Amino acid sequence: MMDKYARLMQKLEIVNVELFKGISQLFGIFYHYIYETFGNQDKSQSSKPLPDHQSSRLKAALSKITQDSDQWTKPNTVSYSPSSPLSKNSTFGQMDVMPTAPPSSMFTSYGLKERCAAAETLSLVARILNRSRAHLHSVLSKNNSSVVEEFFRTLVDSVPDLTEHIHRTSARMLLHIDGYPDKIANAKWEVKELGIEHNGYVDLLLGEFKHYKTRLDHGGISRELQHLLLEYGVESISEVLVEGLSRVKRCTDEGRALMSLDLQVLINGLQHIVASNVRPKLQTVDTFIKAYYLPETEYVHWARSHPEFSTSQVVGLVNLVATMKGWRRKTRLETVEKIEAGP
Repeated sequence: MMDKYARLMQKLEIVNVELFKGISQLFGIFYHYIYETFGNQDKSQSSKPLPDHQSSRLKAALSKITQDSDQWTKPNTVSYSPSSPLSKNSTFGQMDVMPTAPPSSMFTSYGLKERCAAAETLSLVARILNRSRAHLHSVLSKNNSSVVEEFFRTLVDSVPDLTEHIHRTSARMLLHIDGYPDKIANAKWEVKELGIEHNGYVDLLLGEFKHYKTRLDHGGISRELQHLLLEYGVESISEVLVEGLSRVKRCTDEGRALMSLDLQVLINGLQHIVASNVRPKLQTVDTFIKAYYLPETEYVHWARSHPEFSTSQVVGLVNLVATMKGWRRKTRLETVEKIEAGP
């Protein structure tokens, strides 16, 4: 269809900019459909959301598509917002131009093969468009060059962000660890002596990751994608660990040492499953554990220099430290207030 529009652009020069807009609208529909079908995780799987991996460039592209669609379909509709990617009241929620997703085994294996195919297809279309960039400029008048550049800058250039988001979402859905933050938080951390045994959740996590690898091995995807999804899986485990540790209410110094022991056992176990070095991807967990030992005057600066941790995670850490180390109430409240105020 986009090829037909491109051919018409050469024959109907007087309206070729409108035909180009048709190309951009078709790509926008395709882009948004891929996002809605393969980029949304079932929020009911997790009691508390983990970090949002949507880049600012991806959010800007989705917002632009929705705003544009409101102009050429139905007026006065709700546009995209990061907290609610597709409102039921939005244009894309109502329009019938979207094909229906095939009722296959999409939600048993979460459509791993289909997800990877969708990401690759979108990337292929983007590569073709990039090869046509100079030609599109030559067909359109110089007055319309900004239209072409905006299309490529906002949509086409953001395709890698969407494909990464799809793969990260696939990893999250295939790696069944959403309930683990609570398991980690509820482990016994208020211990008086450090033994040689790690916590049971570590073995459970390793078991889940082995099942995850098996799903990837039998998912009908390339070895390269398997390796990529394994790496994203390790990053998901890192996020779950930090989230779980941030919810701990009481913990002794020995309990903090137990956290480090758990992490080391987990790293060793994952290293037997994943070919690449997993330690760097779990460094954030080690950083979070060691922050327990900071002086009370350092937490505000530490929070600002570690944006990889959410405000709620840092506040959870501060509240734990304040409780276990007997901070004055005023000191705790002032520290939390400064952290919540942001940079």
